[in-house]
Amino acid sequence: MFAPTLRQRARPWLWYALLLTVVSICVFGQVAADPGGQVVASNDDSSLFIWWLGHAAELLGSQLGLGNDAAQSGTADGYLYTEAMNTLHGGVNGAWNTSLAGLGLILAPITWAAGPVVSYNLLIISIPVLVSLATAALFSRFLTHVPAFVAAGGVGFSSYVIAQASGHPNLAFAVAPPLVALIIIKLVLRAPQTGFASREFWALSLGLGAVLGFQFYVSTEVLAGTFIAALCLLISIAVFGRRAWTLAGWLRLGLGGVIGSALALLLAIPLLLTMRGPNAPTGAIRPHGVWNTDLLDPIIPAGPTLLGSGSSPIPRVMDIDSAELGAYVGIPALIAAVIIVICLIRSRRYKTILAIASATGFVVFVLSLGSPVLLNGTVVSGVGPFALIEAIPVLNNILPMRLVLHSTIALFAILGCGLQWALENIRRRRAQALLGLLVISAVVVVPGVQTSREVYVPDFYTESITEVVPAGSVVKTVPRPLAWAEPHADEAMVWQAVSGFHYRETGGYFIGSSPESDVTYAAPEDALDEVLYDTVFAGAPFPDPDSAEVRAAVDELRASGVDYVILAPDAPLLPGEPGDYEDFLNSSLGEPMFDDEGVLVYPLNR
Repeated sequence: MFAPTLRQRARPWLWYALLLTVVSICVFGQVAADPGGQVVASNDDSSLFIWWLGHAAELLGSQLGLGNDAAQSGTADGYLYTEAMNTLHGGVNGAWNTSLAGLGLILAPITWAAGPVVSYNLLIISIPVLVSLATAALFSRFLTHVPAFVAAGGVGFSSYVIAQASGHPNLAFAVAPPLVALIIIKLVLRAPQTGFASREFWALSLGLGAVLGFQFYVSTEVLAGTFIAALCLLISIAVFGRRAWTLAGWLRLGLGGVIGSALALLLAIPLLLTMRGPNAPTGAIRPHGVWNTDLLDPIIPAGPTLLGSGSSPIPRVMDIDSAELGAYVGIPALIAAVIIVICLIRSRRYKTILAIASATGFVVFVLSLGSPVLLNGTVVSGVGPFALIEAIPVLNNILPMRLVLHSTIALFAILGCGLQWALENIRRRRAQALLGLLVISAVVVVPGVQTSREVYVPDFYTESITEVVPAGSVVKTVPRPLAWAEPHADEAMVWQAVSGFHYRETGGYFIGSSPESDVTYAAPEDALDEVLYDTVFAGAPFPDPDSAEVRAAVDELRASGVDYVILAPDAPLLPGEPGDYEDFLNSSLGEPMFDDEGVLVYPLNR
């Protein structure tokens, strides 16, 4: 009997990856058909991440001697800190803004060749594939290939992942949680003879450090959530896995954890130092008590599924981006999980993993309820267990809704155990009944084809901008990026990215701070923004362009260092009637020096 070769071991994984890719292309078929002109996002956070992907590629290209004049003159001056946007008010601290630096560097060749919008969509399509593969690595620890692959696919195409992929790739990219769980299990539950000097021990310890270190540069919130879930997992192992672990295993885990954490912190030093740098928020990024999982969320479908209506009918404390509504798993899956645990908990083969997965998933889900605990939007408990997390610095920035990722992984681990038992006992009626229930569970959560929308980009930014606007110029774009959770609100950031960061932008959508506020979500208003505030936010008529107030605002804009105002008259969300903004700028700034390719360019230095 010969051991399988590397090719034989890899073959089922390659076929699995291919199948996952086909399914993901079907789910995101609209952007797959037009990857350079469409995105799947009901918000406009996609523009933010397209910007950061382009920024990382531009900076890397500059360092390799491939960048443009703008990059060399300092508009993309750091992976984690940059003055390419918010250029008049100290730039942006990317360490607080999920800059995707790790993924941006990996995708840089794609960005150079096809642009940041294509890179973004390639990332979105690949996320369910990568999450499924990472979860399959974990599930294969206690399941055979077929049930492990099927259950892992349930995680990769779960409501959480697909919903977050609608504008939040940093949160949808949930590769680290299952890999961390796998390393913990391998370290603590290994046979006693596996010593500290073994190659496997060091591979696992250093692998843990690499996974955590990379996660710092994808999403620190997912990293913090993984830390909480890992604590729940360790407690569950200690309580329910007593027959599977030994003292030597805990010692291995302790030493391996120290080694891995030390490596992760070493890799994270640039980010941690930047977090203490300028324009960092000084208060809680989001208010507590809003982004809480409702007790009905797991059983009422939201947007990503075929059964979903596009939005959840559950009342919320305030309007919540539909990308956050990813707790749905369906009543059949919950019933199946309960049946599996009750029927197989006495099985020597399954009892340990079922007990650990059940306890871990339950505790994490309870934490995801936040504080207060809500039922159909009504408070049923004024204080929830998550209040303990909110009292801890740094961890208090976690949105409890996003912890459902980890309870989803635990749920599908249980369903995978049931699927394996049903397949191995398929001739028995109970197994056939369970298999039928699992099929129904899959049907009610299967994602539908995700609807995309156009990314509006004037031709000017990819064609004539280098001939009209000198590299490194300071530009005020109209409409400016706004922290609105609706499509097109921040597309000016995409325009800068596709131009190759040829200019510096006065506006921007980001998390930062100001002397007046502990937390800000966009660049401060300039003098002209203040004059036009009622026009933009209340629909008021444009002010008199010849008024002293408008002239003073233009003079202040010029004195602050702005070189050009660029108006995109056909851009979505532009205030006023067609032609109103153009008439206002023509009167207040003079005739544009360039009027073509979807923009009007007004110089301020004439």
